[in-house]
Amino acid sequence: EGDVEVGVREVRTPRTPSPTPSEARVLNNKTRICGDWRRLLDWKRYATRRGIWTIAVAFVVGILLILFLAYQRRIVNWMRPFVRWMHDTPGGWVIPIAIMFVISFPPLFGHEIVAILCGDVWGVGIGFGIVAAGTVLGELGNFYAFRWCCTARGKKLERDRLTYALYAQVTREGGLVVPTVMRLSFIPGHFLTAIFSTCGMNVWVFLVAAILSLPKQLATVYIGAAQSNDGNTPTTGGIKAVVVLATVAMTYLAMRYINRKVDDVKERVVYARRKAR
Repeated sequence: EGDVEVGVREVRTPRTPSPTPSEARVLNNKTRICGDWRRLLDWKRYATRRGIWTIAVAFVVGILLILFLAYQRRIVNWMRPFVRWMHDTPGGWVIPIAIMFVISFPPLFGHEIVAILCGDVWGVGIGFGIVAAGTVLGELGNFYAFRWCCTARGKKLERDRLTYALYAQVTREGGLVVPTVMRLSFIPGHFLTAIFSTCGMNVWVFLVAAILSLPKQLATVYIGAAQSNDGNTPTTGGIKAVVVLATVAMTYLAMRYINRKVDDVKERVVYARRKAR
């Protein structure tokens, strides 16, 4: 019999692309709380239209925050008669809940002032109940608003921004602990809500995390009650200082915990991004 030639076709397995410079930098360095200061202070990063807008927005937000902190006491004094009217009106406790719900769309500053006023007028117990209801309802509404309107935007950010992709993966794998720890930090809860909703977090996990993080609001309500009972005394100032220091310490511990989680997932996230290219 004659020999039968069998053709053999060589199949080449596609090579996984190499990491980009930003991916290599993430893989080769531990995640820090404040990031890479040398990159943040490099003026060349901001010599673009996007960089100029970033600086302008950061400047405006910083000025507004300073003004808010400087005039917070005056704002509270100016609004106190209106809040006392709500206290004396049957069903008036619904109004601050509605206000907290409204200023969650889009996420705005002002929850702290409402919490201080509730503590000032209703006291710690009832005041905290009002603030807790307004916080949970506002965050839940914010959660669904971002899920319905911004999920596609969140997926695009996850594809284009490595940092966003890393924290999104940590959120997905973190169960209940990660969102609770993050919400107890200094980061405004309604901004975190936007991230959680677009990352696909289960609504029940989000709701339980929001409830477990309510002690942060209790501290603000207590400041309002202390100001009402003692006025602007050294005791009140001491309470404020303790609350601020406790929040800063919690933020530091929370970011260290989250950054360790980022280090745990970064190799898998970077490899998945390389395979997708």
